[in-house]
Amino acid sequence: MRSTFSCCGRISRRSFLADCGMGFTGLALGAMLFRDGVARAAAPVGSPHFTPRAKRVIWLFMLGGTSHVESFDPKPALNKYGGKTIGSTPYKNVLTSPRNKDVREFLTDRKLMTTIFPLQIGYRKRGRSGIEVSDWWPHVGACIDDIAVVRSVWTTDNDHAAQYQFHTGRHVFDGSHPALGAWVHYGLGSLNENLPQFIALGQPPGSCCGGVGAQSGSYLGPEHSAVPLQVGGKA
Repeated sequence: MRSTFSCCGRISRRSFLADCGMGFTGLALGAMLFRDGVARAAAPVGSPHFTPRAKRVIWLFMLGGTSHVESFDPKPALNKYGGKTIGSTPYKNVLTSPRNKDVREFLTDRKLMTTIFPLQIGYRKRGRSGIEVSDWWPHVGACIDDIAVVRSVWTTDNDHAAQYQFHTGRHVFDGSHPALGAWVHYGLGSLNENLPQFIALGQPPGSCCGGVGAQSGSYLGPEHSAVPLQVGGKA
């Protein structure tokens, strides 16, 4: 009967495979320990000269969410001129503004959007700062003094796709580009090899607002894309 411990020289096949397995394990362990050592090393040149107050960032971005004029940016003139055309209001000059040449239409022809639609909700000044907050969110008003509201942003888009620029810095017509989270992961790496550095809650609609492109690593590689986490009741 042939022995199950047939040898090649003085080393059995079983011993040979065991030794190889231990060797590869040692290589992997060495690489992991090396990365841990790099992570514990001194801060690189160019670090801030002060201790940052923020250690983590949770960015809640509602793709296709509530309109700014019915959330934190009231425009009372919408109610005053509701139902009229823009050309019949004191703001008719916007129709011939030089900025119109920069408008990049994504879905809807702006020529079809000349009738003013009034606000569908009221506003109220809230907190000690007196910042106007929509009546959609009365509870947000309780903490409005801790919220920074930016009302100076403008865009050349006439559609939700303008939101894509917040994630990539590029227009959706410019093609696929890495999202902000992908750049952070690419430039700084991960603090923990066992946990994702860049995650996204839920799944944005693929045909709106940049879709999954707003979470993509694009040409940096899929390893830098956001790890999607399901938020529904079923896993």
